[in-house]
Amino acid sequence: MALAVQNGNAQAGGVACPIFESLKEKGKIDANKVTLIAKSAPIPQYPWTMRSSLKPELKDTISTTFIELNDDSVLKPFKADGFAVITDQDYDGIRKAGDLLGLDLGKFVN
Repeated sequence: MALAVQNGNAQAGGVACPIFESLKEKGKIDANKVTLIAKSAPIPQYPWTMRSSLKPELKDTISTTFIELNDDSVLKPFKADGFAVITDQDYDGIRKAGDLLGLDLGKFVN
């Protein structure tokens, strides 16, 4: 989307900050050719999930391992500074934006 805006193929668009920063670092986006018009509250990205049928002890171990992870060599490829527990409510902002834009987000699932 950022490239489409930069190249004049779209009037506006949205992109995750880590992706935009990566495009700038790689020289694919010229920050002087696009204008930031708004920045949202953080949106959970790249959710990791596990089967609900796993033993509780294993679920706790997996969750704790992710949450306590602070190894830059692992986090850097994700352009992340850590992992956090999220809930369905953390996606309410996306739902609200979809409603404001008149989108049926259900069409984007499955």
